[in-house]
Amino acid sequence: MVELGASKVRITPPIGVPMDGYLSRRMPSIGIHDHIYARSIVLGDGENFVALSSLELLYVTRSIAALVEETVESEIGIPRDSIILSAVHNHSGPSVIGFHSVERYRFLDEYLELLPGLISSSIIEAYNRRRRVKIGYGVGRFDKWIINRRKPGSGPVDDELIVFKAEDEYGRVVASIVNFTCHAVVLGSNNLLITGEYPGYLSRTVESLEGGICLFLNGAFGDINPYTPGTNIERIYDRSMGCFDDAIRMGKAIGCEAVKIMELADLVDEAKFSVASTMIQLKLRPIPTPGGSRDIDRLTLHIRQLIDRSFPHGVADVSIRGFRIGDLGIVALPGELFVELGLSIKKMSPFRYTMIAGCSTSELGYIPTVNAYDEGGYEVSIPVCLVERGSGEKLVEASVDFLRKLYSS
Repeated sequence: MVELGASKVRITPPIGVPMDGYLSRRMPSIGIHDHIYARSIVLGDGENFVALSSLELLYVTRSIAALVEETVESEIGIPRDSIILSAVHNHSGPSVIGFHSVERYRFLDEYLELLPGLISSSIIEAYNRRRRVKIGYGVGRFDKWIINRRKPGSGPVDDELIVFKAEDEYGRVVASIVNFTCHAVVLGSNNLLITGEYPGYLSRTVESLEGGICLFLNGAFGDINPYTPGTNIERIYDRSMGCFDDAIRMGKAIGCEAVKIMELADLVDEAKFSVASTMIQLKLRPIPTPGGSRDIDRLTLHIRQLIDRSFPHGVADVSIRGFRIGDLGIVALPGELFVELGLSIKKMSPFRYTMIAGCSTSELGYIPTVNAYDEGGYEVSIPVCLVERGSGEKLVEASVDFLRKLYSS
């Protein structure tokens, strides 16, 4: 028996909050293009459950996660390590980690105080709506609109599109999960309107065509960008050409491909279910005393204070969480893994379908390959890359071991 409930709660901030994801963005939000959401499912076998939330934010901070976990555990009894909060890595949402250069803004403290309650409400509502379902999954390819931004034209990408769906006894879709790998940066720092970006439009497309609630999980996207019309390979990091039409088109295109996969998926009403978690430690790089540009210095100081509070001994305790439902394994990891690391996890996973959910459970920054440290570049620089060389490969090893144990449980 498989039980599942789903819920969607609006988490749109008030106009005037700063927006996350671009240090060059110097103005707060001036409007709302479309609302952003926390989408959640609670899935289980009638006795044990996992809660999974997809949040249209840049990151999930440890402080937000701790409050949600405390509330959900006390209200409905799901253990903290069975709660997975995963951000879609939206660069056009409210600031939750302070990655911006806005000096004057409004309402952020009030919004961040309310946000954990909104996320918790989504999970609790999903739990209370659970029912027996049939489940199915499938895989396809989406080979347009993405590019390896560190090695344009030659670097690897992950164009795999993995989809899960659940239907009730009447054949109605209750929920779906779509897993794809690409930064949510169709829009650049010149955008000052709150939006769910391409992941939001993807979820809405699936919901409008199939019904139910569609969660998006972003994969190992650390070095993967959208390749939208107007993208200049010579200035691959410049997203100022991005527009809402491009974000909508990309979301619709991936969403329609996901719907095709859903329609072809075979459904079963019984599937093996298990949920697990483990911890590993990653050594952090020392953060030097600020001495660069004003914006970088401000960000460096902010992150240094955060690390001193969260990891006073220079080592990050990293939670790996996940679950299996039939032939599908899901592993949730913090930070922005390089695509090569994600491809390695998938290759060695024992599951027929393996979803990787990046930016889950906490903020950790970029997680590069060993070679990337020698190559240099933005993603391996302090303060956006906090982990020591070799951390990515260590995380791959731990993730594969985790998935193998999950598979045999």
